[in-house]
Amino acid sequence: MTRLFIQNVLSENDLFVLDEENSHYLRNVLRMRLGEEIVIVDKDGSECLSAINAVDTDAVTVKVLERRPCVSESPCRITLYQSVSKGERMDLTIQKSVELGVSRIVPVSSERCVARPPYDAKKIARWQKIALEAARQSGRGLIPLIGEPADLASALKAAGEDDLVLFPWEEEKGKTLREVLEGKKPSSISVFIGPEGGYSQEEADLARDLGAVPVTLGNRILRTETAGPAVLAMLLYHNEL
Repeated sequence: MTRLFIQNVLSENDLFVLDEENSHYLRNVLRMRLGEEIVIVDKDGSECLSAINAVDTDAVTVKVLERRPCVSESPCRITLYQSVSKGERMDLTIQKSVELGVSRIVPVSSERCVARPPYDAKKIARWQKIALEAARQSGRGLIPLIGEPADLASALKAAGEDDLVLFPWEEEKGKTLREVLEGKKPSSISVFIGPEGGYSQEEADLARDLGAVPVTLGNRILRTETAGPAVLAMLLYHNEL
């Protein structure tokens, strides 16, 4: 079922006029008609089953039929600090990470990044649109935010507020993700993923000094666009299944 996100709080039986972007999406892209039903996720994260009540040239009006809690969000808030990769790799990482339940994605500039900063507002807006489309498709209760780009040191310091900071690194041989998570149910986790060339020894030392936990993801080296979604899938299994 078509899913929209709005920044208002709705109640059952409300008549609500959608904004220009959402109205255009329903009227011109999906060509929806009177009486067809959609799901609107409101500002509180509730799902509002709604029916199209009016389709005008400048706006679409819906009527809220039922308001219910959204059950698709994880009890654990996960922030992905993703070293910026080149071309479509970053797009793919964002799309799949949103599908797998990430709460926020922060683009990070690290030593071996092929895609170098600055990352302009146009690029950030495009990444945010990818997150929106993935949230619609996967039935999310929120649109994960694409944060302001940061260098690795700043990102590690910001992540220190979370319950657990994971630093997957191909040179880590002793500590597995399973061992780190055993017996724990953190409410917030930060995950750091390196660029195409991986993290340097100096970056791993910095991460350890700032409280991050280097972990191995197994005997195979994953591509940067694979590693983030792989970790998120493991965390989804640990926290939800």
